[in-house]
Amino acid sequence: MERIINMKTIARDKYFVSHITSKGQTTIPKTVRNILGLKDGSEVAFKPSNGGFMMVRVTTTIKEDNPYTAAEWKAIEKLAAQKGKSFKNAKSALKHLHSL
Repeated sequence: MERIINMKTIARDKYFVSHITSKGQTTIPKTVRNILGLKDGSEVAFKPSNGGFMMVRVTTTIKEDNPYTAAEWKAIEKLAAQKGKSFKNAKSALKHLHSL
């Protein structure tokens, strides 16, 4: 079902209007970008809502690459709490952990 809004009757003070290019691209109005906290590289999602779509900002959590498993971290923390254990680098500490 296609929903058509007549631009002559639209209340422009209640809507933020943007045009679509031949490539399907549009510019999100600056006021909308500011309200949603959108910056260069931000992602948005479109969710069907009441015969139209709702645009929302997508937030992602970046998971850092972690060379250790949870069990290895637990062992590292245990070793760190002990006196007398020290390693010159992470590689030698990991080697020691695997030997346990």
